[in-house]
Amino acid sequence: MPSLRAASVALVAGVAVGVATPAAFAAEQAPLTPLVPVKADAACAERPEKAVPVTFDNNDAVFVSASGARFFVGDIQVPAPAAEIVGRQNGGDQSLRAYLASRPDVELTALPAGPENRWGLTPGWVFASSGSGGDAVLLQADLLRAGVAIFAPDHAGAACADALRAAEAQASQAKAGLWGKSAPRLVYSADAPKSFTGASGHYVIARGRIVSLGKTRSTRYLNFGNYWKTDFTVTLKASDEEDVNTALGRFGWTLDALEGQVVEIRGSVQDRDGPSMVLRHPEQLVVLNDKRAGRDGQSSN
Repeated sequence: MPSLRAASVALVAGVAVGVATPAAFAAEQAPLTPLVPVKADAACAERPEKAVPVTFDNNDAVFVSASGARFFVGDIQVPAPAAEIVGRQNGGDQSLRAYLASRPDVELTALPAGPENRWGLTPGWVFASSGSGGDAVLLQADLLRAGVAIFAPDHAGAACADALRAAEAQASQAKAGLWGKSAPRLVYSADAPKSFTGASGHYVIARGRIVSLGKTRSTRYLNFGNYWKTDFTVTLKASDEEDVNTALGRFGWTLDALEGQVVEIRGSVQDRDGPSMVLRHPEQLVVLNDKRAGRDGQSSN
Protein backbone atom coordinates (compact mmCIF):
# COMPACT_ATOMS: atom_id res chain seq x y z
CA MET A 1 0.00 0.00 0.00
CA PRO A 2 1.48 3.43 -0.87
CA SER A 3 2.54 5.39 2.20
CA LEU A 4 0.47 8.35 3.35
CA ARG A 5 3.69 10.21 4.05
CA ALA A 6 7.27 9.88 2.91
CA ALA A 7 9.40 7.79 5.23
CA SER A 8 13.17 7.59 5.31
CA VAL A 9 14.68 5.01 7.64
CA ALA A 10 18.37 4.45 8.33
CA LEU A 11 19.60 1.21 6.81
CA VAL A 12 21.77 0.59 9.84
CA ALA A 13 19.94 0.94 13.14
CA GLY A 14 20.63 -0.22 16.67
CA VAL A 15 18.29 -2.82 18.13
CA ALA A 16 18.24 -4.61 21.42
CA VAL A 17 20.47 -7.43 20.32
CA GLY A 18 22.69 -5.93 17.69
CA VAL A 19 22.69 -4.00 14.44
CA ALA A 20 20.18 -4.33 11.61
CA THR A 21 21.34 -4.25 8.02
CA PRO A 22 19.48 -5.14 4.82
CA ALA A 23 21.70 -8.17 4.30
CA ALA A 24 21.61 -9.59 7.79
CA PHE A 25 18.94 -8.50 10.20
CA ALA A 26 20.25 -9.32 13.67
CA ALA A 27 16.83 -9.43 15.29
CA GLU A 28 15.87 -12.23 12.90
CA GLN A 29 18.03 -14.66 14.83
CA ALA A 30 17.79 -13.10 18.28
CA PRO A 31 15.14 -14.40 20.68
CA LEU A 32 13.12 -12.10 22.88
CA THR A 33 14.15 -11.87 26.50
CA PRO A 34 11.75 -14.09 28.48
CA LEU A 35 9.19 -12.21 30.48
CA VAL A 36 8.75 -12.67 34.21
CA PRO A 37 7.56 -16.29 34.43
CA VAL A 38 3.80 -16.65 34.68
CA LYS A 39 1.99 -19.92 35.19
CA ALA A 40 0.46 -20.43 31.77
CA ASP A 41 -2.45 -22.53 33.04
CA ALA A 42 -3.65 -19.74 35.34
CA ALA A 43 -3.00 -17.04 32.73
CA CYS A 44 -4.74 -18.79 29.84
CA ALA A 45 -7.67 -20.60 31.44
CA GLU A 46 -9.97 -18.82 33.85
CA ARG A 47 -11.44 -22.03 35.26
CA PRO A 48 -8.97 -24.88 34.70
CA GLU A 49 -10.95 -27.01 37.16
CA LYS A 50 -13.73 -27.08 34.55
CA ALA A 51 -11.54 -28.96 32.09
CA VAL A 52 -12.96 -32.32 30.98
CA PRO A 53 -10.98 -35.55 30.50
CA VAL A 54 -9.96 -36.22 26.90
CA THR A 55 -8.06 -38.88 25.02
CA PHE A 56 -5.77 -38.30 22.09
CA ASP A 57 -7.05 -39.64 18.79
CA ASN A 58 -3.84 -40.68 17.10
CA ASN A 59 -5.46 -41.01 13.67
CA ASP A 60 -6.88 -37.49 13.48
CA ALA A 61 -4.44 -35.87 15.94
CA VAL A 62 -7.27 -34.37 18.02
CA PHE A 63 -8.40 -34.69 21.64
CA VAL A 64 -11.81 -36.29 22.22
CA SER A 65 -14.01 -36.07 25.33
CA ALA A 66 -16.51 -38.70 26.52
CA SER A 67 -19.33 -36.57 25.10
CA GLY A 68 -17.71 -36.61 21.67
CA ALA A 69 -16.39 -33.04 21.73
CA ARG A 70 -13.25 -32.79 19.61
CA PHE A 71 -10.49 -30.36 20.61
CA PHE A 72 -7.31 -29.21 18.96
CA VAL A 73 -4.48 -27.46 20.79
CA GLY A 74 -5.19 -23.76 20.36
CA ASP A 75 -2.79 -20.85 19.88
CA ILE A 76 0.20 -22.84 18.67
CA GLN A 77 1.47 -24.03 15.31
CA VAL A 78 3.57 -27.15 14.86
CA PRO A 79 5.61 -26.53 11.69
CA ALA A 80 6.27 -29.47 9.41
CA PRO A 81 9.88 -30.59 8.94
CA ALA A 82 11.28 -29.45 5.60
CA ALA A 83 11.18 -32.96 4.14
CA GLU A 84 7.47 -33.19 4.88
CA ILE A 85 6.47 -29.71 3.73
CA VAL A 86 6.67 -30.96 0.16
CA GLY A 87 5.63 -34.50 1.00
CA ARG A 88 2.35 -36.18 1.77
CA GLN A 89 2.37 -36.20 5.55
CA ASN A 90 1.25 -33.43 7.85
CA GLY A 91 4.48 -32.81 9.71
CA GLY A 92 2.75 -30.90 12.51
CA ASP A 93 0.48 -33.82 13.32
CA GLN A 94 3.41 -36.22 13.22
CA SER A 95 5.39 -34.09 15.66
CA LEU A 96 2.47 -33.88 18.09
CA ARG A 97 1.91 -37.63 17.86
CA ALA A 98 5.58 -38.29 18.58
CA TYR A 99 5.59 -35.89 21.51
CA LEU A 100 2.56 -37.50 23.16
CA ALA A 101 3.79 -41.01 22.36
CA SER A 102 6.87 -40.26 24.45
CA ARG A 103 4.55 -39.60 27.42
CA PRO A 104 2.22 -42.63 27.42
CA ASP A 105 1.14 -42.27 31.06
CA VAL A 106 0.04 -38.64 30.87
CA GLU A 107 -3.57 -37.79 31.71
CA LEU A 108 -5.18 -35.14 29.50
CA THR A 109 -8.00 -32.67 30.05
CA ALA A 110 -9.28 -29.84 27.87
CA LEU A 111 -11.18 -26.59 28.21
CA PRO A 112 -12.65 -24.63 25.28
CA ALA A 113 -10.56 -21.60 24.29
CA GLY A 114 -13.02 -20.44 21.67
CA PRO A 115 -16.06 -21.52 19.64
CA GLU A 116 -16.27 -24.67 17.57
CA ASN A 117 -15.12 -24.18 13.99
CA ARG A 118 -16.85 -25.25 10.79
CA TRP A 119 -15.12 -28.63 10.91
CA GLY A 120 -16.62 -29.43 14.30
CA LEU A 121 -13.36 -28.86 16.16
CA THR A 122 -13.00 -26.68 19.24
CA PRO A 123 -9.79 -24.80 20.01
CA GLY A 124 -8.83 -25.85 23.50
CA TRP A 125 -6.51 -25.24 26.39
CA VAL A 126 -5.19 -28.75 26.96
CA PHE A 127 -3.73 -29.81 30.30
CA ALA A 128 -1.41 -32.73 30.98
CA SER A 129 -0.67 -34.36 34.32
CA SER A 130 1.23 -37.43 35.44
CA GLY A 131 -1.86 -38.88 37.04
CA SER A 132 -0.09 -39.32 40.37
CA GLY A 133 -1.42 -36.18 42.04
CA GLY A 134 0.99 -33.89 40.25
CA ASP A 135 -0.07 -30.47 39.02
CA ALA A 136 -1.50 -30.30 35.53
CA VAL A 137 0.57 -28.23 33.12
CA LEU A 138 -0.70 -26.45 30.06
CA LEU A 139 0.25 -28.57 27.06
CA GLN A 140 0.70 -25.48 24.88
CA ALA A 141 3.40 -24.12 27.21
CA ASP A 142 5.06 -27.53 27.45
CA LEU A 143 5.20 -27.86 23.65
CA LEU A 144 6.58 -24.33 23.30
CA ARG A 145 9.29 -24.88 25.93
CA ALA A 146 10.30 -28.12 24.22
CA GLY A 147 10.59 -26.36 20.86
CA VAL A 148 7.94 -28.59 19.31
CA ALA A 149 5.71 -25.62 18.39
CA ILE A 150 5.67 -21.87 17.94
CA PHE A 151 3.22 -19.43 19.52
CA ALA A 152 0.32 -18.55 17.20
CA PRO A 153 -2.00 -16.11 19.02
CA ASP A 154 -5.65 -16.62 18.26
CA HIS A 155 -7.53 -16.63 21.57
CA ALA A 156 -4.90 -15.73 24.17
CA GLY A 157 -5.44 -12.65 26.29
CA ALA A 158 -2.56 -10.41 27.31
CA ALA A 159 -1.33 -12.39 30.34
CA CYS A 160 -1.70 -15.69 28.50
CA ALA A 161 0.21 -14.35 25.50
CA ASP A 162 3.01 -13.16 27.79
CA ALA A 163 3.28 -16.60 29.38
CA LEU A 164 3.26 -18.50 26.08
CA ARG A 165 5.71 -16.11 24.44
CA ALA A 166 8.04 -16.55 27.42
CA ALA A 167 7.81 -20.33 27.05
CA GLU A 168 8.73 -20.03 23.38
CA ALA A 169 11.65 -17.72 24.21
CA GLN A 170 13.07 -20.36 26.57
CA ALA A 171 13.18 -22.86 23.70
CA SER A 172 14.62 -20.30 21.31
CA GLN A 173 17.46 -19.32 23.64
CA ALA A 174 18.22 -22.97 24.44
CA LYS A 175 17.97 -23.91 20.74
CA ALA A 176 15.59 -26.66 21.75
CA GLY A 177 13.68 -28.71 19.21
CA LEU A 178 12.79 -26.73 16.10
CA TRP A 179 14.98 -23.84 17.22
CA GLY A 180 18.10 -25.98 16.94
CA LYS A 181 17.41 -27.07 13.37
CA SER A 182 18.02 -25.34 10.05
CA ALA A 183 14.64 -26.47 8.72
CA PRO A 184 11.86 -25.69 8.82
CA ARG A 185 12.77 -22.00 8.92
CA LEU A 186 10.87 -20.24 11.70
CA VAL A 187 12.03 -16.61 11.54
CA TYR A 188 12.22 -14.43 8.42
CA SER A 189 13.60 -10.96 7.77
CA ALA A 190 10.73 -8.59 7.00
CA ASP A 191 13.30 -6.32 5.32
CA ALA A 192 14.18 -8.97 2.73
CA PRO A 193 11.06 -9.94 0.77
CA LYS A 194 12.92 -12.53 -1.30
CA SER A 195 13.61 -14.48 1.89
CA PHE A 196 9.90 -15.43 1.93
CA THR A 197 10.24 -17.45 -1.28
CA GLY A 198 8.45 -20.74 -0.71
CA ALA A 199 6.88 -19.58 2.57
CA SER A 200 3.43 -18.79 1.16
CA GLY A 201 0.76 -20.64 3.13
CA HIS A 202 3.04 -21.31 6.09
CA TYR A 203 2.82 -19.79 9.57
CA VAL A 204 6.09 -17.97 10.35
CA ILE A 205 7.67 -15.25 12.47
CA ALA A 206 8.94 -12.11 10.71
CA ARG A 207 11.13 -9.40 12.21
CA GLY A 208 12.06 -6.07 10.70
CA ARG A 209 11.72 -2.30 10.70
CA ILE A 210 8.47 -0.62 9.65
CA VAL A 211 9.35 1.88 6.93
CA SER A 212 5.95 3.56 6.69
CA LEU A 213 2.30 3.35 7.67
CA GLY A 214 -0.69 3.61 5.37
CA LYS A 215 -4.44 3.56 5.68
CA THR A 216 -7.69 3.53 3.80
CA ARG A 217 -11.19 3.75 5.17
CA SER A 218 -11.28 0.03 5.94
CA THR A 219 -7.64 -1.10 6.20
CA ARG A 220 -4.40 -0.21 7.98
CA TYR A 221 -1.02 -1.03 6.42
CA LEU A 222 2.42 -1.62 7.93
CA ASN A 223 4.94 -1.30 5.11
CA PHE A 224 8.38 -2.87 5.52
CA GLY A 225 9.80 -1.40 2.32
CA ASN A 226 9.42 1.58 0.00
CA TYR A 227 7.72 -0.33 -2.83
CA TRP A 228 4.51 -1.98 -1.63
CA LYS A 229 4.11 -4.04 -4.81
CA THR A 230 7.07 -6.24 -3.89
CA ASP A 231 8.00 -5.55 -0.26
CA PHE A 232 6.62 -7.27 2.84
CA THR A 233 3.36 -5.74 4.10
CA VAL A 234 1.11 -6.35 7.10
CA THR A 235 -2.58 -5.42 6.97
CA LEU A 236 -5.30 -5.17 9.57
CA LYS A 237 -8.91 -4.09 9.55
CA ALA A 238 -9.54 -0.51 10.64
CA SER A 239 -12.17 -1.91 13.02
CA ASP A 240 -9.41 -3.86 14.85
CA GLU A 241 -7.20 -0.81 15.41
CA GLU A 242 -8.57 -0.09 18.89
CA ASP A 243 -7.79 -3.63 20.10
CA VAL A 244 -4.28 -3.40 18.67
CA ASN A 245 -3.72 -0.04 20.37
CA THR A 246 -4.93 -1.49 23.68
CA ALA A 247 -2.36 -4.28 23.42
CA LEU A 248 0.43 -1.94 22.33
CA GLY A 249 -0.54 0.55 25.02
CA ARG A 250 0.55 -1.84 27.76
CA PHE A 251 4.09 -1.00 26.72
CA GLY A 252 3.76 2.63 25.75
CA TRP A 253 3.03 2.30 22.03
CA THR A 254 0.25 3.06 19.57
CA LEU A 255 -0.12 1.88 16.01
CA ASP A 256 0.49 5.41 14.69
CA ALA A 257 3.86 5.52 16.50
CA LEU A 258 5.31 2.40 14.88
CA GLU A 259 6.91 4.01 11.83
CA GLY A 260 10.65 3.39 12.08
CA GLN A 261 10.28 0.81 14.86
CA VAL A 262 11.63 -2.74 14.83
CA VAL A 263 8.80 -5.20 15.34
CA GLU A 264 7.97 -8.88 15.26
CA ILE A 265 4.88 -10.12 13.48
CA ARG A 266 3.73 -13.71 13.21
CA GLY A 267 1.11 -15.23 10.95
CA SER A 268 0.44 -17.05 7.69
CA VAL A 269 2.35 -15.71 4.72
CA GLN A 270 0.37 -14.76 1.64
CA ASP A 271 1.77 -13.90 -1.77
CA ARG A 272 -0.22 -10.78 -2.65
CA ASP A 273 1.71 -7.83 -4.09
CA GLY A 274 4.79 -9.26 -2.44
CA PRO A 275 4.78 -11.31 0.78
CA SER A 276 2.14 -10.22 3.27
CA MET A 277 0.40 -11.14 6.52
CA VAL A 278 -2.96 -10.28 8.00
CA LEU A 279 -3.05 -9.14 11.63
CA ARG A 280 -6.18 -10.74 13.10
CA HIS A 281 -5.17 -10.87 16.77
CA PRO A 282 -3.37 -8.01 18.57
CA GLU A 283 -0.81 -10.34 20.15
CA GLN A 284 0.56 -11.24 16.71
CA LEU A 285 2.47 -7.96 16.81
CA VAL A 286 5.22 -7.07 19.26
CA VAL A 287 7.62 -4.12 19.36
CA LEU A 288 11.23 -5.19 19.87
CA ASN A 289 12.59 -1.81 21.02
CA ASP A 290 10.56 -1.35 24.19
CA LYS A 291 10.02 2.04 25.80
CA ARG A 292 9.95 0.63 29.33
CA ALA A 293 13.01 1.03 31.54
CA GLY A 294 14.78 -2.09 32.71
CA ARG A 295 13.73 -4.26 29.77
CA ASP A 296 17.00 -4.03 27.84
CA GLY A 297 15.21 -2.68 24.82
CA GLN A 298 12.95 -5.66 24.29
CA SER A 299 9.24 -6.09 24.60
CA SER A 300 6.47 -8.59 24.68
CA ASN A 301 4.27 -5.96 23.12
